[in-house]
Amino acid sequence: MTRLGLIGCGRWGKNYLKNLTSIEGCELSWVCDLDSRKLKAAAEVYPQLKYTQNIADVLGDSQLQGVVIATTPQSHFMLAKECISKGKSVLVEKPVTMNQDESITLTKLAARGNVILMAGYTLIYHPAIKKIKKFLKENKENSKLYYLNMARTNSLWQVPELDVLHDLAVHDIYLSRYLFDEDPEWVIAEGANYCDGSNNDVIYILLGFPHGKLASIFASFIHSKKTRKITLISSKTKMIFDDTESGSKKILLLSQGVYEEQLLIEEKLEPLKLECQHFVECIRENKEPHSGKADINFVAKITDYIVESLAKGGEKVIIPGGGRYL
Repeated sequence: MTRLGLIGCGRWGKNYLKNLTSIEGCELSWVCDLDSRKLKAAAEVYPQLKYTQNIADVLGDSQLQGVVIATTPQSHFMLAKECISKGKSVLVEKPVTMNQDESITLTKLAARGNVILMAGYTLIYHPAIKKIKKFLKENKENSKLYYLNMARTNSLWQVPELDVLHDLAVHDIYLSRYLFDEDPEWVIAEGANYCDGSNNDVIYILLGFPHGKLASIFASFIHSKKTRKITLISSKTKMIFDDTESGSKKILLLSQGVYEEQLLIEEKLEPLKLECQHFVECIRENKEPHSGKADINFVAKITDYIVESLAKGGEKVIIPGGGRYL
């Protein structure tokens, strides 16, 4: 039995709570949150669990092997650092850290302590993304993929305190690398703030990859509707992944611009449950997660360079170390 704790049971933490309590061979022992109202609401649904407002109760439980952190993004680094220092593996919801210096600190600490450090990059575990990756490999199209157009938008009455870069665009940053099998060589980014606050609520990002490959990323909090769409273009194929569609319509395959077929997704589990199962599996087998230390450092590095381009008014910024990563 793998015993876990959960820190944070707010909007996204409740999703982890639901999934962690449904995984065979996993025992969720502690749920921690500073807000007593959130704990009370969770206890009404899951009365069998232990609840606390004191993180020391979680850190001091020597039987816990891992902790899932789903708190405010600015607190992720310090909480993960404390958990790792106590010898506990951690799954941290995105963004894992707010900059690369913090991510390097965490990854080094986890390596020294021989514990799992995993990011909540949920879409890597999405059955549709895995299906697309498999299709590209089996049809030898992965090396011929040359353009990604990625749109991720919400229509919100109240814009989150977090910048749209770290909240939405971060998904397409790690997915672009995952689909291209390469690291980007340069970035151009423009952002804008149209609502109250100091953070960008709209952002456009161009990531340039080796051999002229390009990922175009658009993310917005103030769009007219929710969008979760990726268009993939290779030398022979156009593929459209729309995560707002039903399962049978999520992936459309076009040939020479003409609709050809739908790619059926055999795996039916929710991405977050697959992510949580993988975390438990990595703890049991002491193996590196699919969204592990290298991915955490990569995303933090790229977001730092995007922030630099934003600060320079959309200037092109060279990213050292671009090229294949597998």
